[in-house]
Amino acid sequence: MSEKIKTRFLELDALRGIAAFSVVLFHYTTHYSNLFKHSQDLYFDFGSGRHGVELFFIISGFVILMSLENTKRGLDFIVGRLSRLYPVYWAAIIMTFLVVAFSKQLPTREVNIFQALFNLTMLQDFLNIPQVDGVYWTLSIELSFYILMFTVYKLGQLKNISLISLVWLSLTTFYAFKTYIARWSLLTKLTSHINFFNHDDTPQLMLVNLVGKIPELGINIQYIFAKIFIFNYAHLFILGITLYLIKRSGLSFWRCIILLVCVLVQRIAYTQESSWNTTIFVAAFVVIFYLAIQGYLGFIKLKPLLFLGNISYSLYLIHQNIGYVIIKTLYSYKINPNISILVAIVCSLTLAILISKFIEYPAMNFIKNKYKKLILPKFLTGNG
Repeated sequence: MSEKIKTRFLELDALRGIAAFSVVLFHYTTHYSNLFKHSQDLYFDFGSGRHGVELFFIISGFVILMSLENTKRGLDFIVGRLSRLYPVYWAAIIMTFLVVAFSKQLPTREVNIFQALFNLTMLQDFLNIPQVDGVYWTLSIELSFYILMFTVYKLGQLKNISLISLVWLSLTTFYAFKTYIARWSLLTKLTSHINFFNHDDTPQLMLVNLVGKIPELGINIQYIFAKIFIFNYAHLFILGITLYLIKRSGLSFWRCIILLVCVLVQRIAYTQESSWNTTIFVAAFVVIFYLAIQGYLGFIKLKPLLFLGNISYSLYLIHQNIGYVIIKTLYSYKINPNISILVAIVCSLTLAILISKFIEYPAMNFIKNKYKKLILPKFLTGNG
């Protein structure tokens, strides 16, 4: 295995901040308009902001492989991931649930207390339980990826990650072609059950014979297999993995081919964003990412972008439904939509800063310190 590379890239922090803020702008402009309609025309729209999610997944592919290659013990990785993911997530669930429940501004987005409690596990998407906030759908994808990569690590197969990625991409490509063909052949048969023009429903419902949304069609084992191996988004994580391998070991013909195939799979992938527009964005992300990790984008290491990167997880979790409540409330007082959106952005950033400062990082440090002082010594002794 080649020499390990440094474990911190400020350029990636900046890209993470850009991705998070882009998603915020998308939700407050385009997505809000699709869901509720703005009270007046906006000065600007930011539909392209939705592509921040693809960038998040690519970054995760890079960072998780890098993290595992620098992990001495599997338990270190588990504690590190859980301490980062869950405390701030729980705080976001509590805040969002209370704001939505008491504001009565988003009746279609309310969940009951039992659904909210199950959301605390981060497993709700696997059981089709409603999300406290719609943005949480990406967390189940991330969690699945962590589990898959950790399994590779525990089996001692990180040294074969190139081959594993190739096999994974081959299965993903096959699945993408199969579902792409299937959804068009089923189109005329299923229109009575599906609103294909509903952006939110299409990815979940289009292949109902696979996902079992129409009970009489049953549940195909293929769906379960696809869920475990996250075939809908695997190509994005594989992009990140391959970019890490390029950074660590250099460009090669086959790595370039894998990058190209991953980008092309985006065009037919069974996701919300299967289009040439998104494919072009993903291709651009690959180029930008490569330039960033090679040190050619040092100019993006601006303090505001790095700051956004540091609070990006909190901002992502807290912004959507709470922001919608703020916007709808201000609209009820006839406040200009552009001002309302600005207020929602300021409030979301403020909340994210407070959560990061008083919950996310303190909780992460507390858990890691307790682990090192109380659990790790016993673990080492027990295995000594």
